[in-house]
Amino acid sequence: MKLALVSDHSSVNGMATIRCVLNALSSDMTRVAYIASQPDPDRIYYRATQAIYRELGADLSNHVELESDFDESAVASMFGFDAIHLSGGDTFRFLKWLKKRDLLTSLQAYLNDGGAIIGVSAGAMIMTPSIESARLCGDTNDVDLQDLSSLSLVPFQFVPHVDGDIKDASMLLNQLMDEHSDAVRPNTMPWTVALRNLVNEYYLCPDDAGIAVIDDKIIEFGQPVIYRPNS
Repeated sequence: MKLALVSDHSSVNGMATIRCVLNALSSDMTRVAYIASQPDPDRIYYRATQAIYRELGADLSNHVELESDFDESAVASMFGFDAIHLSGGDTFRFLKWLKKRDLLTSLQAYLNDGGAIIGVSAGAMIMTPSIESARLCGDTNDVDLQDLSSLSLVPFQFVPHVDGDIKDASMLLNQLMDEHSDAVRPNTMPWTVALRNLVNEYYLCPDDAGIAVIDDKIIEFGQPVIYRPNS
């Protein structure tokens, strides 16, 4: 298993996290495919990400759009690349279209076959069991996505873009939940309760931090803080 979960891939520790995963691949010139979280007609974010991978010695050269410009041949080609980058953006919209294109199972199989997956912000949250934590950084479910279950590549929740002093992870998690407590999952329990019951670990990640998972080893960069509510 080779995974990177970062808040900001342009930060020092964000890049260090990605480099750690790329170095774990047995490839002289790592080829990376890119899945856009939403349409980017001028490919502004794609080109900026290309520059970051170029600095890391990797080639980002396959752009996958999930909505109006969806290209099945680009998807087929993507699974031949060494790594797949899940971009940042609207987490709910991203997961909705990954499900609509039936890509979750394919991404899980790709990882099990030795591929690497790198997630940034929304992309990182999609790698967890559920995107419930997206509400903790202010995302709203404007696409009315009913099923928030996601890739389950890791057993913990990931909360990106955490600012300020995070020495007291419990206090910060409560603060984040309070800030967005008006959001309620449709036809079920309040999402704050659902999130607490979902998993036993939460990684709170500042922008200049990241988590690499190489096989069964978790490697932290910067100062992400783990919170275990039942410990």
